[in-house]
Amino acid sequence: MSEEQRPELPSHQLWYKDDLALMHIMVPFMNQVENMKCMDDDVFVCSWPKCGTTWVQTIVMYVMNDANLDKFGDKTIEDIFPMLELIDITGGTDIPDISAMPSPRLMKTHVPFKYLCEDIRERRKKPKIVYVTRNPKDAIVSFYHFDPLGFSIPGVTDPEYCKWTFSQYLNCFFHDATTFGSYWDHNLEFWERKDWDNILFLKYEDMLKDPRTHVVKIADFLGKKLTEEQIDTITTETSFTKMKSNNMVNYSFYNSVKLPQASPFIRKGRAGGWKTYFTVAESEKMDKIYEEKFRGTGLQHSFNV
Repeated sequence: MSEEQRPELPSHQLWYKDDLALMHIMVPFMNQVENMKCMDDDVFVCSWPKCGTTWVQTIVMYVMNDANLDKFGDKTIEDIFPMLELIDITGGTDIPDISAMPSPRLMKTHVPFKYLCEDIRERRKKPKIVYVTRNPKDAIVSFYHFDPLGFSIPGVTDPEYCKWTFSQYLNCFFHDATTFGSYWDHNLEFWERKDWDNILFLKYEDMLKDPRTHVVKIADFLGKKLTEEQIDTITTETSFTKMKSNNMVNYSFYNSVKLPQASPFIRKGRAGGWKTYFTVAESEKMDKIYEEKFRGTGLQHSFNV
């Protein structure tokens, strides 16, 4: 996409390597993301933002620890399962040493596949990667509530950003200019590798329809043999109601940078909410792009559950 076609980014964002919009405080982390050394027992949860990432992380975290909910003490999900490209949303720039994390390492990232390390891309190592996708209409609505309407990092976030309308934000999405870039490319890069034995490709809407089956699917993929009771416990503890009130995973620990008008981090937990945000014209434009981008790939989403 040519430079003149791009909408202007807010001041706290920039173009990384000319094709990936990032918060500028993420850039110092990217060298470690792109050059990290993987281990075969690493576990990654990957997604474009607001596609069910925290839900899948929490399931993985409980599965890997045999449904032992008391094991983590007062740690948060960010302590146990850090985001590689931004460890501290409050603006800290100290880059932790990923290599010092205890094995098996649990890590999440929204970085596109092409920016992951060579160990993953060239299959030198085969860490487990759980990828979760969501229909783009609900994903962008959720991201709108999280991003311009959610958090403001003092001295970092563009003060005008929290005033953006949904249509402004959606226009950035249409130009691949929201944080973490193209939704389409992000999805397709992982979809094209869905048959790799170390990648599990999940759909958020399918998880909503049958969460227990997906807990079993994730446990099987991770090689964990759980009892029926453990599976039931994880399914219950990772329900929307439970997660919304669980301070370990609901990001209440970031309230210090939360805007007054912000919705809860775990907001709705359903599909179809996009209908109250999109105009008819915007919905039709999204439908057209969706058809063009995913035509012939076999990747399809449900837009209502």
